[in-house]
Amino acid sequence: MSTRFLRITFYTREEAVRINIGESDYASLMVGIKALAAGQARVPAFYLFPVSAELSALISVKEVQFLQSSRQSNGHDWSPVLKAGGVAFYLRGRTHPLVLDYSGQGPLDDMFHGLATATYSDEVPGCIMLTDGSGEPVFFRLDEVQFAVVCTELIRRPS
Repeated sequence: MSTRFLRITFYTREEAVRINIGESDYASLMVGIKALAAGQARVPAFYLFPVSAELSALISVKEVQFLQSSRQSNGHDWSPVLKAGGVAFYLRGRTHPLVLDYSGQGPLDDMFHGLATATYSDEVPGCIMLTDGSGEPVFFRLDEVQFAVVCTELIRRPS
């Protein structure tokens, strides 16, 4: 399988994210970014794809400011901040991610796959309520998500 190495910046974030994705995921992402730049409305709002054997990423296409692609490694490997069995949400205007040790309570799986099927012109659902590993509720607005990283096993099973 061919791999693409991406360097992506998001609005209001100084540091680029460097990830590698498969060729077909790259092609889908580029179709969406080009369509959005051309003013088309029926563009997927989020892209969900594996970035390693254990991690998956969810990217909001409207939040991508810059994307560089290469067939050769273009920088250090990105190591997202995650707790064991966790998920990290990078929200607009925030320097540090909202990192959860996800306990499996709440609609995380449905949220990731639901956002990946929404189109740019759709209204993104307003909020989500999850429970962290300590049983504490976590509430945030979905339209603020720029990207998220999750242990893939958490989105393979039903919530």
